[in-house]
Amino acid sequence: MKVRLTGLPAEVDTAAARIASVLTVLETSEPYRRRGNSALVSLYLEVSLDPPAPGAEPPSETDPH
Repeated sequence: MKVRLTGLPAEVDTAAARIASVLTVLETSEPYRRRGNSALVSLYLEVSLDPPAPGAEPPSETDPH
């Protein structure tokens, strides 16, 4: 499942961390600045409702900073 978060950088970081506490995050993008003079960013997550398979490598998450 793909999820897009849009908001201020601190809001997006908080929301991504909360999502990761209840869903398995498979991939995290770099934050993208919104067009124009916006202070907002978008962050894309790929998540799974299922827990990771036993012995699976941890997901590669990109540090948003």
